[in-house]
Amino acid sequence: MEGMRWRPLLFLFLLSACARPDTAPPELGLVAPQGGGIAPGRDLLVEGYAFDPSGVAGVRVGGQEVLPEGEKGKKLVRFRFRLRAPASGQVELRLEAEDARGNRGERRVPLVLDASPPRILAERVEGEGGQVRVYGWVEDNVGVERVSLQVGGRFTALSLPKGPRVPFVVEAPRGAVLVAVDAAGNRSSRRLP
Repeated sequence: MEGMRWRPLLFLFLLSACARPDTAPPELGLVAPQGGGIAPGRDLLVEGYAFDPSGVAGVRVGGQEVLPEGEKGKKLVRFRFRLRAPASGQVELRLEAEDARGNRGERRVPLVLDASPPRILAERVEGEGGQVRVYGWVEDNVGVERVSLQVGGRFTALSLPKGPRVPFVVEAPRGAVLVAVDAAGNRSSRRLP
């Protein structure tokens, strides 16, 4: 019976010997811009995160540190920085992260330069008195972010999904304006008949 007491300790000792060292790089991701679309020549706020079980020591974009001092050493960190999009050409963000053990990870994120505003297509219009009901689509080469209805000086957001082709049905007074914004911030509008 005396030898039975030591078996759990022996098991724990053997189990600790099997612990693997942390050799995995930190994971990186972007939260914004959503859809990867940016308008040429505009400033935009880029937001992202990095995760590593041993703690994130730093995050760099194009060689510049973007991780706030108060976030260093945490397992899950958020970072943000401003980016000025070029007027033309390709944009690729090079994100690099390092954990507390010196493991480094890299992620390249291509961004789409999108100068094209979304297209608002009215498929069918039904009118009755001063009101109209319009059935249609909003399309964009990168993705529709939001659609609103403007009546006078008041905007009302429509509860629609996001995507490259978004269907809508709207009832509004004649002369109201439908406003669509894509993922890059480009906007277009269409006055209802």
